[in-house]
Amino acid sequence: MILRAALLTLLWPALALAGANRGQDDVGPGADEGPSYFGVVKDVAGKPVNDARVSATYRNNQTMVTRSNEAGAYRLPGFKKGISPDEVKISCAKEGYRQVGVVRRPASGSQPVRAVETECRLQKS
Repeated sequence: MILRAALLTLLWPALALAGANRGQDDVGPGADEGPSYFGVVKDVAGKPVNDARVSATYRNNQTMVTRSNEAGAYRLPGFKKGISPDEVKISCAKEGYRQVGVVRRPASGSQPVRAVETECRLQKS
């Protein structure tokens, strides 16, 4: 799982751009995955934050990491089907900033969930 997450982290920017250029809506789980995680990283003024580190961490510390693009957008694949999205914590970080908020849509407890959207807010420190 760690090797897979590392490989996806390295390949994600190319995969995201390939899907975006064809206009495909690829948000949703793969065959063996639970819900995917996507969203945007913004500063407190609502401006996108480029190159923020976004992490999805499962309760036993399995973590997937990606970076936000120029629009502040990011996407991570899902963990295994048996992992509830309520047990996955999304966080963001960037040098010179501190995390001040995370908003999830759909909110925890909503069923069924194909994808979890998260807006992460950072404030300059």
